[in-house]
Amino acid sequence: MDAFEGKVLAAIQRYQMFSAGNRVLVAVSGGVDSMVLLAVLMKIPLRLRLAVFHLNHRLRPESEAEAELVASFASAHSLPCYIERLADDLHTCKGKKSLQVAAREVRYRLMDATADRLGMEKIALGHHADDQVETVLMRFLTGAGPEGLAGIPPVRGRYVRPLLEVSREEIMAYARQANLSWAEDASNQKPVYLRNRLRHGLLPYLEEEYQPGLRGRLRETALICREWIEVLEDLVGEVLQRWGVLQPDGKLAPNREGGYLTPVAAWLELPPAVQRVLFRRLFFSLAPADAYLEFIHSEAFLRLVKGPTGKEINLPGGLLAVKEETVLWLGLATAVPVWGSKVPEDWGPLPLMVPGTTVLPANQGVVETKWLGRGDLPPTWEQVSPFEFYLDADRFTFPLYLRPRRPGDRFTPLGLGGSKKVKELFIAAKIPRLQRAAYPLLVDGEGRVLGVLGLRPAAQSKITVESRRVLYLNYRRLS
Repeated sequence: MDAFEGKVLAAIQRYQMFSAGNRVLVAVSGGVDSMVLLAVLMKIPLRLRLAVFHLNHRLRPESEAEAELVASFASAHSLPCYIERLADDLHTCKGKKSLQVAAREVRYRLMDATADRLGMEKIALGHHADDQVETVLMRFLTGAGPEGLAGIPPVRGRYVRPLLEVSREEIMAYARQANLSWAEDASNQKPVYLRNRLRHGLLPYLEEEYQPGLRGRLRETALICREWIEVLEDLVGEVLQRWGVLQPDGKLAPNREGGYLTPVAAWLELPPAVQRVLFRRLFFSLAPADAYLEFIHSEAFLRLVKGPTGKEINLPGGLLAVKEETVLWLGLATAVPVWGSKVPEDWGPLPLMVPGTTVLPANQGVVETKWLGRGDLPPTWEQVSPFEFYLDADRFTFPLYLRPRRPGDRFTPLGLGGSKKVKELFIAAKIPRLQRAAYPLLVDGEGRVLGVLGLRPAAQSKITVESRRVLYLNYRRLS
């Protein structure tokens, strides 16, 4: 074993990347980095059971030749080789994503699928020390916290990067010494990509004019940030365990359908640095793969934690954070739970007994109805009450139902003038988001909203001098 192979083996052992005899899928593009990675893994004394993975993106004229190079090398060394070819053109199916992001997502998805199918325990990637330097500098320029400046992790789940502590120069020297063949990717020279401009322009300039040892300093920065993040992750793990959302495999399981309902007091006990990492961990366990977080999002969340109750913030990926009294909800905007009761959000429609008594779900309240004549109205009937409705029974269609609010519900509230969304009425009345499902809507047989129990009836069913049949409704909340 030569010095280069020994250096790679030392990194493997330091970060516990492999156990002896592991089944390893090696991602090989045909470039010098991945060809050296495969060659070294074949020689280190860990008896690894290797298989080769190659993805032909069909993006460049050289793609077929690169696939043939990888297949030929694998065959010459009796290694199983699995080559995937994209059926669709990434240029036309990438959507709003950049070509690089779309290609990366496809590559990782297919690597995972191949590893699962073959029962591979590890997936080895060819990132090296200069990739780390470029990543840290790029994230610094575009804005990042300690997690971003920690750069590329040596190990993340089953993904490992054995070359992360050797430089591009060392890799090239080893490739020449071992007489390896590799393919040159011309796109690595194109200045259209930020990474290439850093690699060929900014980094050499900074080294020459300001700091000859810049690459080493940036690698040290990444290491220090990674160590701090590991400490914070341990603290976050303890919090998640106390909240009962951390599974034995390290994955998170929401404690409510669609998100997490967590105690505000527990958040306030944590330092801001831990709050940020905890927020990011919860967010990315729920958000779609293409969701992102910026500094403004974590800042808004920390302000929400410390701020007054009844506030909410919208987050990328269709997520929402809501603070209500002693709890904080982080999850899908479509799955906000009811706080302060056990009322399910999807109850109803529930037929209203007329006349009679109707008990609402989870014992949240009771609605009593009875018939009145025009002459039976009490002196106070014209006063708008949130819990007593006097309705002209000839101005709506039976049967009547009770149900929670649905998106788009609107009606004309009595005494407020003009049609309004029910959501607007809740906001005006300062009804917290987490309590709104506990305010039943009264709807008629045609689906028209006749009022929101606990707030206000609709103007369309107002009693007039011509009214003959009056339906009296009394709502008593029990929770």
